Amino acid sequence: MSAVPTRLATRALAAVGATAGFLLQYAPPFRWATGPRSRWMEPLRARASRLAGVAVDERAGSRPIDEAEYAGTLRRPLDETEALLWERGFRRNPLSRLKTRDGDPEIGSWVHRASPLAERQLHLILFPAVSAATATSDGGDPGVDVYAHAEASSVNPFVAAAHFDAAGQNVAEGVATARERLPLDVTRETPDPPSGPWSSRE
Repeated sequence: MSAVPTRLATRALAAVGATAGFLLQYAPPFRWATGPRSRWMEPLRARASRLAGVAVDERAGSRPIDEAEYAGTLRRPLDETEALLWERGFRRNPLSRLKTRDGDPEIGSWVHRASPLAERQLHLILFPAVSAATATSDGGDPGVDVYAHAEASSVNPFVAAAHFDAAGQNVAEGVATARERLPLDVTRETPDPPSGPWSSRE
């Protein structure tokens, strides 16, 4: 297949996926699926992403998180973290590509958009906190590590292809915005986030 039809097919597929994502996140019958109570969707998303990466396009499959995307740590359990995100206007991101850290899957994917059809979004990726510095004195839950990047919206059909291609993705912008919006503790040194996609450090 030539490059032009391939690009057209990718754009069409991205637009269809964005439309489905928009309905899932904003249509009244489905909005319940984007809040804290919809955590059951995370393992389904992980399996779907792995399958799509093999059957459809490797860019839909899992990819490793880059430490430059680390924005900080929320010193609270996952359920409290997700409640906080929901209160601050974030939504669960049920069609997001799976991210992994040292081979382990993320435990949550959340996005913030200024409006449903905004062209940009702040994407947060959640993992269990791993730094010993985050451990509580009573041995309780150490919290949640938050990774971030800013990117084209995944639910706006007009920019969906840019999202799929990571065109305009900006790790530095996402990390800075996440630190402005959330009470994050930066518990470890990481590489400087690039003013570009996560892969720009490779």
